[in-house]
Amino acid sequence: MKPLNLLAGLACTAFTSAAMADTQRLSIEAPVVSVSPVVRTVTDKIPHQSCWNERVRVESRRGHHSAVPQVLGAVIGGAAGGALGDSSGHKSEVAVAGALLGAALGHDAAHRRSSGHRYVTEERCEIDYELRDREVVMGYRVGYEYEGAVYYTRMPREPGPTIRVGVILDPEGQ
Repeated sequence: MKPLNLLAGLACTAFTSAAMADTQRLSIEAPVVSVSPVVRTVTDKIPHQSCWNERVRVESRRGHHSAVPQVLGAVIGGAAGGALGDSSGHKSEVAVAGALLGAALGHDAAHRRSSGHRYVTEERCEIDYELRDREVVMGYRVGYEYEGAVYYTRMPREPGPTIRVGVILDPEGQ
């Protein structure tokens, strides 16, 4: 390396070190001139249960299921069919048809008598939601004064009458 280049490199390094040595960082207390909360609106969904009594129809079956009405209907229907079929010459066919018809009528009559309905009172409930807005403080916008000018920052808590501010002093023109 040439001596002139080496000398220039050393001078540049010395100049940079001297310039960095002149830069200073200070911490000062700056007066707070304004504080305003930063808020956000939050909506809460609050459940409310509403209940009321309601009359409802309930189908019911009374008693036990017996084959007696069907058998009795078949016997009566068969006898009536046999008597009617006697004059037509198709006595057995008419008797069977009468027995089937009598059994069906006996079943329906027994079913109508044993089934029914009644009314009972039941409690019914449903859930409705009420929407309620509220404001939540997310932080504070703080104005502070430094050398006659006002600057702003955001802080998580309310400050006191002053805040600590970092200042970097860096001389120009050297």
